[in-house]
Amino acid sequence: MNEDNGNGKYSAADQMVVAGAHQIRPDDVIYVGLGLPFLSALLAKYTHAPNSTIVIENGILRTTGFDMPRATDTLGSQFMSDQLSGLFYINTLGQSGYITTGFIGAGQVDRYGNANDTCVGDYYNPTHRWSGSGGGNDVISFCQRTITVLRQSKRRFPEKVDFNTCPGYLDGKPGQREKAGMPAGTGPSMVITDLACYTFENGEMVVKSVHSGVGVTLEKVKAEVGWDIKLAKDLKDTAPPTDEEIKILRERVDPKQIWVGGKRQPSKGQED
Repeated sequence: MNEDNGNGKYSAADQMVVAGAHQIRPDDVIYVGLGLPFLSALLAKYTHAPNSTIVIENGILRTTGFDMPRATDTLGSQFMSDQLSGLFYINTLGQSGYITTGFIGAGQVDRYGNANDTCVGDYYNPTHRWSGSGGGNDVISFCQRTITVLRQSKRRFPEKVDFNTCPGYLDGKPGQREKAGMPAGTGPSMVITDLACYTFENGEMVVKSVHSGVGVTLEKVKAEVGWDIKLAKDLKDTAPPTDEEIKILRERVDPKQIWVGGKRQPSKGQED
């Protein structure tokens, strides 16, 4: 996959970030993970959702914007924050229903929205191991709705994840989340990739929109999914970024280009 694919005005990574921002509501309380979720949350805050609150898993609550950090817990993300608490406090807010939207990344996501951030293959002898859940399990377990963002390829979209780090709709049968102890009415609401946006119907992922503005076709989307994915009845093209959104993304959200092409750039002196 060409990671820099785009149309000369914006890239597929830009489309991912903007599509994520469009999902944030004006009064959302957003529990964000590191990376693209940060970009989307800040872009929303600087555009249509200035009254949104950004919650970072380490215990940082912010109603104001901040410099894009390289990690979740930095002086930049802490400076002038509304509150510095802790992981337990943040997760208690989520369990109590106060966090309206969770926003996470993932290594894999499957047919029912379960996310894998642990390993590929056998747990004790994996072919690849990620760093683990962080706060991802808490986000998708307790937030009222959760958006998952990741780059798409067939191996990252298996029909069933190798390890269920962050539970979606489990096996897709009605009531499985509640049976496992998670609050009713919670769960994944959307998955956003560099190819398309997906929503859920009866606990199963369906294609909602295709990033046609950066040259993606429905055939390409289906080719990078590990099962025969269904289409939403109102399938459409993904709304493209406006010139103003791209300007804010590049000049205000991430002016130091910490994240380029959807990937974190090494710090100066750490290029090797």
